Amino acid sequence: MNIPELLTCKEVMDMTGIKSRTTIWRRIQSGRFPHPIDFDGGRIRWRAQDIADWVNSRPLRRY
Repeated sequence: MNIPELLTCKEVMDMTGIKSRTTIWRRIQSGRFPHPIDFDGGRIRWRAQDIADWVNSRPLRRY
C-alpha cells in the first residue's frame, strides 16, 4: 500500500500562500481547490500531491 504524504491546513496555507482558512473552504465549495480527506475526530488533511498538482496548474504571471 502506498500512503501519500498528508498536509495540515497550516501546511497547505504555507505551501500555497493562501492566508485564510475561510478562503480555502470557499474555494473548495466553489470547486476551485482540492478537497481534503476527513479522518474521524475532526482531523482534516490534504494529499500533498493534490496540492502540488493544484499549484502547478496555476497560470504563470507574465510581466
